[in-house]
Amino acid sequence: MFLSEKEYGHAVAVLSGKVEKTPFFAEVEQWFKNAFRLQLYDYYCDCTNGGLPRVRLLLWDRGCAGKMKRGAEFDEKKQRRIAGEFANLCRKYDVHPDYHRPQDVFVCYDTLKDEMQKRVLRQCAGELKALEVPDIWRVEIIFDRVHIFFVTDEQEALHRRDGVCGSVKREVEEIVKQKDVFGAFEDGVQCVFTSRQTLDEKYDGKMFYYTR
Repeated sequence: MFLSEKEYGHAVAVLSGKVEKTPFFAEVEQWFKNAFRLQLYDYYCDCTNGGLPRVRLLLWDRGCAGKMKRGAEFDEKKQRRIAGEFANLCRKYDVHPDYHRPQDVFVCYDTLKDEMQKRVLRQCAGELKALEVPDIWRVEIIFDRVHIFFVTDEQEALHRRDGVCGSVKREVEEIVKQKDVFGAFEDGVQCVFTSRQTLDEKYDGKMFYYTR
């Protein structure tokens, strides 16, 4: 599930201290940390398609969200535990009246890191697309990755060997570092090296097909 601009903006404002946490959220956050040893960055109340009250908890990344699952599905025991405490605190602080009955509350999770990465890369798009490196035909930002297209497959293979790809990746990371104030790219930027030849031969020359 994608965060809306409003949801993302609120999470970043809370993270940066520009918006003060309510006593309700501060207690939910502390309880969640004690219960699961995970940081909670924000929460959003809305409804499922079936009209049930839904609380979306904002965690850092997919690894954190994975800890709230059992296999490929949500861990129902954890969901029930969270719904119970969330409802309890809603009653305590007299907030979110639709969430006072834990059996009605559906719990799910969103992640902040990937959303932050996409937005940081968009902020850097102009500089990244202006990289002046021999044989680069095009630079595209697709979600949370930077795709670098050389002209031919031969050039791509050559520059993997001669260190150009490594140099480009370092240059990309230096540009991104200036905007990455919360460390969303602390493990580096994922750069995908390919070629216009591959785009033409495998994807009919269309970026639409390449991104699917």
